[in-house]
Amino acid sequence: MGNVRPMLYVLQGAVGVIVLIIALNIANLLLARASGRQQEMALRAALGASRGRIAGQMLTESMLLSFLGGVGGIVVASLTLDGIVHVMPSTIPRVREIRLDWIVLLFAVLTSLVTGTLFGVTPALHASRGALAGGIRERTGGSGTNASTRRMRDVLIVAELALAVVLTIGAGLLLRTMQDLLAENPGFNPTQIVAAGVNLPFPSDPKNDPYSTLAKQSVLYHQLADRLRAISGVQDLAFGSQVPATDVGLHFTLAIDDRPAVAGETFRAREVLVSPGYFRVLETPVAAGREFNEDDKEGRLRVAIVDQSTAHRYWPDASALGRRIRMGQGDWMTVVGVVKDVRQAGIDMTGEPTVYVPMYQPFDVAAGYVFRDAVIFARTPLAASALEPAIRREVERVDPGLPVYGVTSMDTWIDQSLASRRFAADLLSGFAATAVLLASLGIYGVLAFLVGQRTREIGLRMALGASHSDVLAPILSRGVALAATGIAAGVLFSAAAVSMIASVLYGVRPHDPIVFVTVPILLLTFAALASYLPARRATKIDPMRALRES
Repeated sequence: MGNVRPMLYVLQGAVGVIVLIIALNIANLLLARASGRQQEMALRAALGASRGRIAGQMLTESMLLSFLGGVGGIVVASLTLDGIVHVMPSTIPRVREIRLDWIVLLFAVLTSLVTGTLFGVTPALHASRGALAGGIRERTGGSGTNASTRRMRDVLIVAELALAVVLTIGAGLLLRTMQDLLAENPGFNPTQIVAAGVNLPFPSDPKNDPYSTLAKQSVLYHQLADRLRAISGVQDLAFGSQVPATDVGLHFTLAIDDRPAVAGETFRAREVLVSPGYFRVLETPVAAGREFNEDDKEGRLRVAIVDQSTAHRYWPDASALGRRIRMGQGDWMTVVGVVKDVRQAGIDMTGEPTVYVPMYQPFDVAAGYVFRDAVIFARTPLAASALEPAIRREVERVDPGLPVYGVTSMDTWIDQSLASRRFAADLLSGFAATAVLLASLGIYGVLAFLVGQRTREIGLRMALGASHSDVLAPILSRGVALAATGIAAGVLFSAAAVSMIASVLYGVRPHDPIVFVTVPILLLTFAALASYLPARRATKIDPMRALRES
């Protein structure tokens, strides 16, 4: 799965948390349902039903609901999977292979059944051990809920909120990462640059290869450069062997002339072939020395340019200029320039040593093979779609057999390089929003159930002169207290577990104070609103009607 594996683990964990939150919510609903059926269960027990039979009935109902929910989920997944895969970034490896098979179906069904079993046990046990006489005598207007049941429901709500906090903090950290990545300097100016690939195909008979030598390739690229620069709107142009920020290219061992090899010590660097003017077109600053020019060609001194990471890593206390290096089994090259780091492997990849080699000087076979897929970089105010026909026309005039592909703006390339991260951040944000909604609904459900059970009591209190605030305050304070407890637990757990997602963060500390302050405030606000609604409904109870119906 390449470099997206850590992100997929994070998403898999998020799915697990969502399943737990939903299960806790359902357990709370089943517990409320069981509390409301105490008379029924007590009557069954009085007629001879054993505790095991009563618990088995409740557990069977829970498992049936879970099974039906799992089947419904599978149906929805089968109907929406193609659409989901379509919107997923193509940069995620093997994304087009995602499908429903028997392993996935079995996993989904088993997850549903196991969830129903585990979280249906508590309501089942509660229903089976209700007091026989008390359950029969219980009036419909009574509470129907003992202290242990209330504590259990409170624990479930606190757990829901804690898990919601964990998900929301994770989503917040990923969104902060995306924010920092979008603001990151890639080492070049992508604005108004259009990149296009051109391929020098291999003929079936190598003897008929018109570009078998460096000299023939050099002639071709010079002709292409002259024609492409003449296109109206093209301000400058250069060639390279890869598009920056796409993690495409070759890595070689790096030998340094003035540093003897040490056992177990291996230097490696990315090799990028470029034409004269490459750094000018990309507006990459030259920190020391010079750029390549037309004199850096076959028969002249072999030269190279390194980036600042390479210079600082291998010559920390001296200048890199004038040093001799060798890539792989190639010839020795003299460093003539040092440029600012370019994020060749991706916007989120820093410090990778990179060596730039002139495309018109001899290079080893492997690098020569790669450069048969060259990239045209044109600085222009024109859109890629507007420039593409002209590029294809001019390339065809030089050689009709050269395919042109991937004509795209550099801004789009960078956006695509971050697509998998953006997708993961959006997906986790959606999970977090779902978790907050479910937790808020959980609080609302508990308090609404409480209000419904205490209708007679509330009506009596209001008939005796209790004000709206006297009714509102206890219900609202209970909801806020539950929320505060769950949020505090979630923050503590997140602080302990956030290091597990540190590998997918960039430019953001795992314990980022902005996220760890904003998320609790946000969730507490939602929880307070969810608590206020049933509390306000309690103040609308008509005392006389409540007393008559009780």
